[in-house]
Amino acid sequence: MAEAVDFTSLKILVIDDQEFVRTIVKKMLQQLGVSQVAEAKDGLSGMECVERDRPDLVICDIQMRPVDGFGFVRQLRAAAAEVAATPVIMLTAHTDAATIGRATELGIGAFLSKPVLPPALKEKIALVLNGA
Repeated sequence: MAEAVDFTSLKILVIDDQEFVRTIVKKMLQQLGVSQVAEAKDGLSGMECVERDRPDLVICDIQMRPVDGFGFVRQLRAAAAEVAATPVIMLTAHTDAATIGRATELGIGAFLSKPVLPPALKEKIALVLNGA
């Protein structure tokens, strides 16, 4: 299924307050063939990146300050139409029912559990971009 997505043409934004997590995810994305990977350290700078760079997909941590992942997605969904529908994959160590419920209400495409593994990353990206 992942073959249906042209990873080389994707522009992906990674939002996480931990630099080493951003670096690891960026390296994995590059190994998958993604040539355009932007980074942001929190929801505020992430929103600025989305509006400026118009990524095809956002991979976003949940626990960040001052704006967490849920706050970022709320801002994104309330933004201009060109960016409001940007697909989001949440990156988290918390996959409890309450967290998943909140994410579903916000229209989050998928979850990636930390630590992230390349096959799971590839699968989730393909799933979200194929509208599954």
